[in-house]
Amino acid sequence: MQYEEKKLKAEETAFKKKLGKKIKKHRKQAGLSQLKLALISNISRTQISRLENGEISTSVLTLLRVAKALQLDKEQLLDLLE
Repeated sequence: MQYEEKKLKAEETAFKKKLGKKIKKHRKQAGLSQLKLALISNISRTQISRLENGEISTSVLTLLRVAKALQLDKEQLLDLLE
């Protein structure tokens, strides 16, 4: 793997972990378990767990479902992506 590819992979991994931590923080602030968030957002609990742990990438639509379930406004949603 070339240097640039390794760098990009590392940035992607860091982004997924940071996103996951923010989702987990908002979930806990909302007083929701992973199971409750999964039920509200119609996403599996396993996927919520893997998302929070930075193990998987997610689509924009899935992220919107999670944000809506957490009742995040537009600014908070954008904050997830920073």
